[in-house]
Amino acid sequence: MEHLEYVIEDHTIAEVLGVQNFKNEESAVLELVKNSFDAQAKKVYITIFREQMVIQDDGAGMNRQLILDFWMHVGRSEKAYEAGGKGDKRILAGEKGIGRFAMARLGAEVTVYSRMADDIAVVWKTDWSENTLDTDKNIKGHGTKILISRLRDHWTEVRVRNLCDFLSRTYNSDSMEIIVEYQNKKMKIRKYFEDFQLGIHGVSLIHLDYRAKTRTLHCMIESDEFREEAKKWCGQLNLSHAQINLDMADELEGMQEELVQREISREEWESMLTRIGDFAAVFYFSLKNPSAVDADKFCYKHRILEKRYAHGIVLYRNAFSISSYEGKKDWLGLGMRSRMSSAAASHKTGSWRVRENQLSGKVMIDKMENDLLIDLANRQGLMENDTYKIFIQIILSGIQCFERYRQKIIRRINTKNIVGKLPDTAIFERVVKNPSKLVDLSSEEQNTFVRELKNMKKKDQETQRQMDETERRYQYDIRLLNTLATSGLRATSIAHEMRNYRNSIDDNVDHIIRALTRYGLWEVVDAPENKKYIHRNIPELLEKNRRVNKKIVSFIDVMLSEAEKEQFLPENILLKELFHELKTDWEKDYSWIEIQLIMEEHVRHKSAKDIFRVIFDNLFLNSIQQNDDKNALQIMIEAEKKGRFMEFTYSDSGRGLVPKYIQEPMRILDVHETSRKGGHGIGMWIVNNTIIGTGGEITEIDGKNGFRIKFRIGEKV
Repeated sequence: MEHLEYVIEDHTIAEVLGVQNFKNEESAVLELVKNSFDAQAKKVYITIFREQMVIQDDGAGMNRQLILDFWMHVGRSEKAYEAGGKGDKRILAGEKGIGRFAMARLGAEVTVYSRMADDIAVVWKTDWSENTLDTDKNIKGHGTKILISRLRDHWTEVRVRNLCDFLSRTYNSDSMEIIVEYQNKKMKIRKYFEDFQLGIHGVSLIHLDYRAKTRTLHCMIESDEFREEAKKWCGQLNLSHAQINLDMADELEGMQEELVQREISREEWESMLTRIGDFAAVFYFSLKNPSAVDADKFCYKHRILEKRYAHGIVLYRNAFSISSYEGKKDWLGLGMRSRMSSAAASHKTGSWRVRENQLSGKVMIDKMENDLLIDLANRQGLMENDTYKIFIQIILSGIQCFERYRQKIIRRINTKNIVGKLPDTAIFERVVKNPSKLVDLSSEEQNTFVRELKNMKKKDQETQRQMDETERRYQYDIRLLNTLATSGLRATSIAHEMRNYRNSIDDNVDHIIRALTRYGLWEVVDAPENKKYIHRNIPELLEKNRRVNKKIVSFIDVMLSEAEKEQFLPENILLKELFHELKTDWEKDYSWIEIQLIMEEHVRHKSAKDIFRVIFDNLFLNSIQQNDDKNALQIMIEAEKKGRFMEFTYSDSGRGLVPKYIQEPMRILDVHETSRKGGHGIGMWIVNNTIIGTGGEITEIDGKNGFRIKFRIGEKV
């Protein structure tokens, strides 16, 4: 048997692994800088001339044997996890043995001078078709010098500045100094995310620390975004600091199949969260030049940040960033998240999402600790496997902690911006009634008159802003509700078509049984020997069909009754009567629930029936879906009239909220919040939105022993 080996032309290797493998010149230079770093260099100089680039370091260097055994052996690397002694131990950046082909991306001819201490220097030359190796006894010291000629790019001052900017973002260590020289100007590369200061580089700092052993994400927030006066509207809420700990096994409950595309056990899920390994992240938040009006409206402390971080989010594996994750690519999908949930932070019910241009920072992983985050073969990113998807979701969960924290502050501050009564305009009113009085005003009255006009103008501007904000809010709400409404209209249309078949659907099973009895077949199909197998057990199949038909009939009735326009007309509703109807409908459809009503017989409330149906249908549905084991479920509704409000307490005897919502139960009101497989996370958002629309509010949610929610409904329709 003959053993064969591939023979690959040198110029083909250079083209595939060099010219085509690096997306730009900066990433190729970075690869050579990594080689210097791995060689334990203290300094690396990058000198760029018109037709030549020189990269020189004071690292360990190479000898003839290393050139033959490793440099000329494609795909072979002598690099371990770390190298170096005390005081300068480094996690090595390279591992695939192809980084040297970055030189091919930069130029068509290369000469490498390298010397190890106490050895003879070697000189390796190539034009990517032929390679030669020689020695040079005149070279002293140790290290490597690379001369790249016939450059493939035209290096201008702008291009060099871009390289320096790129290196500052992609290098994250103090072990080696990087100096770039161009036209006799030397530029020392400084880490981009260095010496962060609140109020200068950003207004909020978010620390994330994931501990894989306990599957816990620790989130700490420091903020200097708001002026001192904001505390007047925020009560006990800490405006400068917050700390939240998330159990990620609970936090991501319900998302397992979405993330890993298969059904997995809790044990396997926890194992995956552990195998990800520890990692950390630091994010810097700031708005991009908010207007003076918004700064006044929301008590912003800083409007313009001269040194604002605006380079996106960089993913570092130890000392260097991973290619394609150096800040330009929105690899966390922040843009898509904000487009899906475009509510402003002041929105009463919508979930605010941070925009990609508002967050900068770094995520730090380790080559060994996070070994399941694997480089693509072309080195231009990470393999988007199950581990990667979970990794991204853990980071987004931490960002959500900040989003909820900041939105809570903004909502409270925004209460001061609600337009109240107009300011006193006594003199203005006098002048309007009799304009000739204007000339008779005293100097003091004239000043008061001007003040009144300014106050009226300010109030008018504020009213207009609130109208604009309300319009934006309803545009957001309508997008969500239109999706549900369209599905509802389609279902209603089908229900109308099925209405003509309602009676036959309801009675078909009885008709079939009578027909089989008449033909003398029922005794045969009902005989024990013919009911051994489920798929041949005709009586049982018919009973199943009867249960399904009842559900279909119930669906038709519900769809047609709830779409009637009378449901939307305002009236003085007798609540006990309406809730008795709701109770009857739900207990008929779900025999395992029991609804108890505690309210006075003759209490009325001015509203529309659809408001109560929307709120309580969603609450009933939520209770049933969270307790789908069909064990007996008790639901209690208490109602009391207080002035122009109806105050309700709704509770059930079910399993309550899942662990991730226990400490912060109001989270369930945010749009798309769900712990249920296949859940849309809109039900409780609709409840909250509807209650707020009446002028009411939800005051309390508790999910420790069953589920309980307290709220009041106003009279707005």
